[in-house]
Amino acid sequence: MSISDKELIVNTKIFLILIAILLIFFSGCQRVQQVVTPDAPSIDITSIKIGVIQPSGYYTGFGQGAELARTEINARGGVLGKQIEFIVRDNQGTRFVPDAAESVRIAKTLIEQDGVSAILGPIFSNNSIEVGPVVQQLQRPIIPGSAGDHVTAAGDFVFLVAPTTSAHGAVMAQFAIEPSELSATTAATIRQTESAYTESLTEAFEENFRELGGKIVATEVYQVGDNIFDEQLTNIKAAAPDVLYIAGIIPDIHFVMAQARKIGIQATFLGPGSWDEVQKLFSTLTDNSPLEGAYFTADFSPEVPSAEHFVQAYTALFMTPPDSAAASGYDAMSLLATAIEDAQTLNPTAVRDALSNITNHKGATFISHYNANRHPIKSVVINTIRDGQIELYKVVSP
Repeated sequence: MSISDKELIVNTKIFLILIAILLIFFSGCQRVQQVVTPDAPSIDITSIKIGVIQPSGYYTGFGQGAELARTEINARGGVLGKQIEFIVRDNQGTRFVPDAAESVRIAKTLIEQDGVSAILGPIFSNNSIEVGPVVQQLQRPIIPGSAGDHVTAAGDFVFLVAPTTSAHGAVMAQFAIEPSELSATTAATIRQTESAYTESLTEAFEENFRELGGKIVATEVYQVGDNIFDEQLTNIKAAAPDVLYIAGIIPDIHFVMAQARKIGIQATFLGPGSWDEVQKLFSTLTDNSPLEGAYFTADFSPEVPSAEHFVQAYTALFMTPPDSAAASGYDAMSLLATAIEDAQTLNPTAVRDALSNITNHKGATFISHYNANRHPIKSVVINTIRDGQIELYKVVSP
C-alpha cells in the first residue's frame, strides 16, 4: 500500500470520527433543549408527577378526592402507560386561612424543582389568583379547587373545576325570590372581608336579587377570625330581611347563625359552597339548631344518582362521605388525566388545549364543556339542613 493510500485511509477515519462527534453533539443539544424548555417536560420518566397544593386545615376533601381518582387511574394502568405520582404540599401557613405567598412559593418549587407536569389546587380564590400568573409564566396547566370568577384571569393555563361564584350567587338569588320557593322580597348580606371568593359571591347574589325585583336592606362585613358579630347583626335585625345571605367559611358562619338566632333574627339563612365541609359543618357548635332550615348552594351532592360510584369508593377509602371539595378534587384529577390521554403527550401546551376541548365529562359531577374563560358549564345544587343532616333540595341546570 502506498503512502498516499495510507494517508487517505487515516483521513477517512478522522472524517468519520468527526462526523460521529458532531452527531453526538447535536443529539445532546436536542436532549438539553427538550429538558430546559418549559413546553417539554423530560420524556425520560417512569411516572407522571402532579403537584397538589392542599391546606391541612381546610377542605381536605379536595386532596382526598384527587387521591381517589389517582388510585383508580393507576389501577387501570395509569396515563400514557405511566403511573400518576402526587407531590403534595401544605399551604396552610400560620394565619386563619391558607397563605397566598406560601402558595406562590410552593407552585414555583413544584414546577422548577420537582418538575411536575401540572398542578391541582390551591383551594381559596385569593391563593389561586396569586398562583395563576406563576403557572401561566412557567406554562403548566393548573386546576384549582376555587370558584372565584377572576381566578382564570391570569391566562389560558388556568382552569376551574367548580361552578363560579357568579353562578352560585345567581342561583341562590333566584331561589330566594322565586314565589314557589322562598318568595323573599328583602335580603341582607354579611360576608368575610379580604376574600375574592366572598366578595364575588355577595356581589353576584345582591346584583341578581335586585334585578329580579328584590331589595337589599342591609350589607355587613367582618374579618376572618372574628367570632363576635353584635354590631353587624343588630343592624341586620333592624332591617328585618326575609333572608340573610352569609358568605363566609367554617366556623365563622356558625357563630353568625347562632348569634343571629339568639338576638331574634328570623330570616332564612342562605349560603354558598364554602358551607359544604361535611367534616366540620356539624362539629363546631354543641347545639346545631341554628343551622336548621338553612339552604346553601354547592358543587355536588352525594344524593345525585350519577355520583353513586364516587360516593361509595370515597366513603370506603376515607370512612366519611364526600363533600363538594372532594368531588372537585376527584374531577380535577380525572379531567387532567383525560386531557393528557387526549393529547398523547405531556407537552403543557397540548394538555392545555386538550383541557379546553373536553366535553361531556362524567366524574363525581358532570361537566358539559368549558367556556372561553375556562369556566366549567355544569349544574349547581341547592342543599338544605334538616334534622342535623345535609339533604339535597334540588339540582339547578346551567
